[in-house]
Amino acid sequence: MNKTTADLIREREEAVSTARLTQDPERHLQSLEDLAEIFLRADSYLPALQNLDECILAAERLGLEESRIATLEMKSAQVLIDKADAPEALRYLARARGRISAETHTELVARLQLQSARALIELSQYDEALRTCERAHTYFRDRGLTGPLAHTYNCFGRIYFRLGDLNKAKEFYEASLHLFRWDLNDDDGVIRTHNNLGILYRHLSDWRQATWHMLRSMEIATRLGNFAYLAVTCANLGIVHLKAGSWDEAREHFERALTSYLQIGRDGGVARMRIGLATIASYRHDFTTAEAHLSAACQITARLGCSREQVLCLMGRGDLNHEMGRADQALGFYDQALDMARQIAPEGDMIHELQRRRAEVFTVREDVPHAAEAADDGLQRALRLKDQLEEGATRRVLAAIYTLEGRLVDAHAQARQAIRLLEGIHERFELARAYREQAQRTKGDPDPERLREAQNYAFKAMSLFEQLGLEDQVRDCEGILRELNAPSWLVAPRTDRPSPSKSSQTQDIARAHGFITQQTRTLEVVRKASELLSTPARVLVQGETGVGKNLLAYMFRTFEIERGRPFVEVNCTSLPGDLVESELFGYVRGAFTGAAITKRGIFEDADGGTIFLNEIGELSERTQVKLLQVLDDGTYRRLGEVRSRQLNVRIISATNKDLDAAVKAGWFRADLYYRLGQVVLSLPPLRERREDIPLLIRNYLDELSAREGRQVLFSEDAMDYLVSLPWLGNVRELKHKIESIFLCAGRQELLDRASLMPILYPGGGSAPETYPSRGLRGKVDMVKREEVLAALSRNGGNRSRAALELGITRRHLIRLLKQIY
Repeated sequence: MNKTTADLIREREEAVSTARLTQDPERHLQSLEDLAEIFLRADSYLPALQNLDECILAAERLGLEESRIATLEMKSAQVLIDKADAPEALRYLARARGRISAETHTELVARLQLQSARALIELSQYDEALRTCERAHTYFRDRGLTGPLAHTYNCFGRIYFRLGDLNKAKEFYEASLHLFRWDLNDDDGVIRTHNNLGILYRHLSDWRQATWHMLRSMEIATRLGNFAYLAVTCANLGIVHLKAGSWDEAREHFERALTSYLQIGRDGGVARMRIGLATIASYRHDFTTAEAHLSAACQITARLGCSREQVLCLMGRGDLNHEMGRADQALGFYDQALDMARQIAPEGDMIHELQRRRAEVFTVREDVPHAAEAADDGLQRALRLKDQLEEGATRRVLAAIYTLEGRLVDAHAQARQAIRLLEGIHERFELARAYREQAQRTKGDPDPERLREAQNYAFKAMSLFEQLGLEDQVRDCEGILRELNAPSWLVAPRTDRPSPSKSSQTQDIARAHGFITQQTRTLEVVRKASELLSTPARVLVQGETGVGKNLLAYMFRTFEIERGRPFVEVNCTSLPGDLVESELFGYVRGAFTGAAITKRGIFEDADGGTIFLNEIGELSERTQVKLLQVLDDGTYRRLGEVRSRQLNVRIISATNKDLDAAVKAGWFRADLYYRLGQVVLSLPPLRERREDIPLLIRNYLDELSAREGRQVLFSEDAMDYLVSLPWLGNVRELKHKIESIFLCAGRQELLDRASLMPILYPGGGSAPETYPSRGLRGKVDMVKREEVLAALSRNGGNRSRAALELGITRRHLIRLLKQIY
């Protein structure tokens, strides 16, 4: 039975006490060091540091080698760096360096240099960190020490990222990840590098890549029980959501990370999470909460001397005062932060954000010269750093500056460029502000086309502000729409607005694998699939055509590929009937006419990994028997071969048929069905997750907008109509239909139901009846319709099989279909 951490600590503490009583100094020292290691694995920094300090004193009393004491001091320094106490860490490292000679302990000196570079990064002394890291790198490279070299590359990546050289940072991170994963099999290193790559992609406004890397980091950290890095990655994922404008998700991740940081005593992390929570509170005008978080964060950063976090605190105080309408106080905080940021990293990643904020305050004060100077500097820095979010936000501010100057043509050009950039990265808050300001800028224009464009911008801004939960801004946009004489259905009060949905780690995983859903049942299926990734369980995925079975199966593909194991996909419908056995299991030379060489089969190609049998319901009875043998004892034979071969492969299968009904009908083997479906995951059809349809539509429209460079939105009555349709082809049909509507909409940017119908049904075709909802007759018809459509979908449109499954004649089924359509 595995011992808990508490049991291990108790055992080591007893060993320490015994060694002290028996006056065995060597054993006492070793027991203290073991105890410190256990505390470190449990992310308990304070007791680990106390035990290491006692180790150092004991080693000095014993007169041990200076190199041994220096190693203990270096370990203490790492604990202090993790606690964000970099100044104290440097003092330990200086003492360690003074104990050893560069001539006799060259490797230890190089390791001390690498540790010093990490501490200097925390103090934002990037140039000195770079020089120190380069000295360590030279030694490790010349000696071919792969482990320290991987850590050095990761350190280089962090330094270049802070210095604003993102290309070099990415190169070093990827080199580090390769060494950690393939050469060293070092999961802790993989966790750190995935997290750092996530931060880099976050800076590039690539939310999907950033989320993917951070979820990989969280997955490995969870498996290893590395709660410290689980908190770090959770915090960074929160920043991704904050930057993307998903504030409820950001707050949830910040609060989760804050709890973890408090438990493990990582004060620097506590400060960063409080700054993030204060930012969200400021934007939502919860000023009391924002002030409380910032006060606590400022006390921590002042005590620790964390320069970067001090800049972030000052920036947060500036944001708070700006939202409260105190322009002068906000500017004072921004100026202090800018001075400090310039000292830390003149070309770093904070100055352009501060310049954009300063330009915005100057614009409020109508100080055009200073506003233009700050905005121009911020824009050049954003372009150099490839920060699309800040580029878009700065162009929005430049549009406001040009408006003050009366340069309306330039203002419109900058605003449109800002909108294009922000739409391209799927950001919400800055995009909503850009929409609203452009709508206000166009008010009073006599051109009907420009007026309609302004109405569209105001409506889009209102929708985004509503998603962010900013009711004041929503009402402001409604007022703008009234001033623009917008249609009544645009400005009618909506009393039944849905509250923003809460996120969870399952939703993050779902989004990373392509699932756009908030439905509990679908999220539960994704959660179960994520739990099964590291198990050998055979999984059967069931669902109608177009519900996303492949997406679920490809979660396993990602898992296997990351571990260097094979993932082989087989579409059972494409297997040639007379060659199925040779395709699946291979053949030997001479097994049949034309078999000139020995050939491996598909199962053999997947050995050691996973095979995905898509459309498993299409297998012939003979192939079902062969497959059953593989599942029974894990053996198979190549065609024409006498001896059996052992196989180690996980089987994932998928079908759009109801295999349970197929077993009862006698055309699928029951024993094979039960062996394939150790775990059965059933994805619901789209008609059973109608709450997801608006989410899916918005996602498809965002993708099309980024691709085509224009936007199309649906009014509420148009959206309600789309939600009510049957969607026999499920998500796949919905995607194709939205793309068709987008391409046929022409210059129309806002479609109501009346303008949608000619696009959906060209040539005056009649619309299908939506689901009846009133009276007993309507409910019976609805259930009948659901059952018929589901049976057809499960049987690939085959009416005879669908009728057999439903227990009716084929003629009766055709009559029912005529009633439906």
